[in-house]
Amino acid sequence: MMTPGFLYMTGALLLFLPLNNKTRYLLSILITAGALMVTFSLHPGDRLQLDFLKYTLIPLEVDPISKLTGLVFAVGGVAAVTYSNFISAFGSLRLIFVFIGSALTVVFSGDLFTLYIFWELMTISSSLLIITANDETKRTGYYYFLMHLAGSLCLLWGIFIQYSATGRLSLNAIEAGIPFFIIAIAVKLAFVGFHTWMPLVYSKAPFYVAVVLSIYTTKVGVYVMSVLVPDIHWLAYAGLISALFGIIMALRQTQIRKLLSYSIIIQVGYMIIGISVGTTEGTTGAVFHLVNHILYKTVLFMAAGVVIYTTGKDHLENLGVLGRRLPITSVATWIAFLGIAGVPFFNGYMSKTIIKEAIQEPLLTWGLNVMSFGTCLLFLKFMYYAFFKGRTIPLQKKPTISMQAGLVFLTLMMIVVGIHPTVLENVTSMTVDIHYFDTKHMVSGVQPFLWSIPFFILFKQYFLKDPKRLPYFDIYPIIGNVFVFIGYKLSHYHDGNLNRYWLWATTTLIILWLLMI
Repeated sequence: MMTPGFLYMTGALLLFLPLNNKTRYLLSILITAGALMVTFSLHPGDRLQLDFLKYTLIPLEVDPISKLTGLVFAVGGVAAVTYSNFISAFGSLRLIFVFIGSALTVVFSGDLFTLYIFWELMTISSSLLIITANDETKRTGYYYFLMHLAGSLCLLWGIFIQYSATGRLSLNAIEAGIPFFIIAIAVKLAFVGFHTWMPLVYSKAPFYVAVVLSIYTTKVGVYVMSVLVPDIHWLAYAGLISALFGIIMALRQTQIRKLLSYSIIIQVGYMIIGISVGTTEGTTGAVFHLVNHILYKTVLFMAAGVVIYTTGKDHLENLGVLGRRLPITSVATWIAFLGIAGVPFFNGYMSKTIIKEAIQEPLLTWGLNVMSFGTCLLFLKFMYYAFFKGRTIPLQKKPTISMQAGLVFLTLMMIVVGIHPTVLENVTSMTVDIHYFDTKHMVSGVQPFLWSIPFFILFKQYFLKDPKRLPYFDIYPIIGNVFVFIGYKLSHYHDGNLNRYWLWATTTLIILWLLMI
């Protein structure tokens, strides 16, 4: 019995061997397939315990939620590695393996120490993946690293407070340090106010890097939230506010990957609401939505990557190649669009239905309807450019077979979940007493989509215009400049005078002692 993430770690080491492209491709596929099989073979209740110094660590603990999350992470790993195999450099592929392995290990972690180590390894590997991609992404990678490092430090401080208060490293009994855990998760979730890294990174990093990040980064945040800080009711309203912000910003975008990035904030809002309502049904719906979101959002990022790869452009108008020159990508995009819109018989419908059933408060119910309506408008804009308004431009090159294979693999998964929504329940013991295809739920699922069509037709001129200046304000560079300025000024006092240093240290100790009295 082993954590499937360790297979990816082993794969990262094996990729240091001098291999040709075909051998590398075969090895990569074998490792991802092996990790998927290992994850599938795990059963709720499986547990691996190790003694480290005076602590008891649990690098592997399986329950229904971690089993389902781990499975979709492993499926996403197969698709992402297949998609990027022949278009990424050796070094990037090794970092992708470390990143995916770390995410899988976080999901199956049974203690705070293990969770923190691999949470931090996710940050390091993904930051290096961005920084080393090319010269243009270095600054973006540093920004991403600093944002996530701040989140990791909050997580570490929360762990210190929790352990000091309880003497336990268990994941399921968080009693102290909750504000620090929430901030750490908020950074990973790209919650409004902590979101600035995501549209920046996803739009500037290589498209295959954006595909991998879109699968794991925010979803790890959702999973850890469901484990560490569930049932905090006010977070449901915070999730609603974050989602509404995502709708407004996404509708204003003209760059493909920025539009998709802000739409992630909307879908994460569904998951936050489901986890925060404090019911088993809500948590189940949130986890199922995590699965569905990985499927359809990854397909959309892959489709955007195909457009960028074949045209060299990253603008909505260049989506026109989907409807005219890329039939496989076009079909996958349509299925993903109907899934994210929550249309019956497509995968997003089932998880949105569960979350709606779990909500009993009118304001949250209204919010979910607005979120569904806004999501439909957003992707009508996407599809309008792809199949009606987009320019027909010549392809510079054709997408690789591996890119199309990754798309097809996830599209088939979406179709299966959409037609047989109980398949996710059958994989684990997470069951919901809902008749998905009764009239009430189907009408509720299709209404936002139907209403959005005439609304989009009437007001599309406001959604399609290219704004000269988008409202954008990022406070974090300002904070960083303030710290640099203060540090520069203080550096003048570090002149090697030992007596001055002793005076500072003694004064600080006296002040701390007075505060403790």
